[in-house]
Amino acid sequence: MGICDASPPSTPLLTDTVSWGDVTTYGGVGNATPSDGGACNYGITGISRYAAIQVNQLPGDLRGQWNGGRICGQCVQVEARTVGGWKSTIVRIVDKCPDDHCGIDLGGLPATDLMAVQAGRYSGRWKFVPCPALDGISDGPISLHVKTGSNTWWSLVQIRNPPAAVDSMIVTGRGAWADSTWVLPWATEAENFFKFPAGVLTDSVGVSVAVRFRDGTRLEVVVPGWIFSRSDTTIGF
Repeated sequence: MGICDASPPSTPLLTDTVSWGDVTTYGGVGNATPSDGGACNYGITGISRYAAIQVNQLPGDLRGQWNGGRICGQCVQVEARTVGGWKSTIVRIVDKCPDDHCGIDLGGLPATDLMAVQAGRYSGRWKFVPCPALDGISDGPISLHVKTGSNTWWSLVQIRNPPAAVDSMIVTGRGAWADSTWVLPWATEAENFFKFPAGVLTDSVGVSVAVRFRDGTRLEVVVPGWIFSRSDTTIGF
């Protein structure tokens, strides 16, 4: 089997199917503490099966799967080569790695699944999968969440507990805005948020918000536009 828990740092091999590289832990084994939301800006969560993913492929190149936070919420099946053979776990991405040699960095429960009592740097592989109905993967239903500080002039919105990473969010107006459609840009103010169109933040007739996910799932909700001006509001589908 060779060295398992003390593999030398390696450059991750990233593909659209299966990626290869280092599997490490920042939560430690035996630790079931839920994620605090990480760089995905989810805030305090009840998600206990989580991980951080690489920002870079080579140091500083920003070509990792993090991609400015666009991978947030994606679930990943991770396998590591251990002294007991290949072992597997499933995690949700909530954070980004600080380590230039990171492949995927596991929270406590997933690290325990793979590493048992011996934390370390393992050789492994991972692939993106739809999020399963597994304890610790989600802490509630799929929902829209309005960022703290949003108001009638400025609003950022994110998806929590998605079935996969978010591909796009489209807002379609109704009433006075019936001919208007906005493909929302990713926010520059904070990672893993979309910037909502200011013009509809006082609208009371209603807007349609359609979200498309990486696995092909599409969800839509129709609500008054003003609800997106309410800081820390959560809107279900």
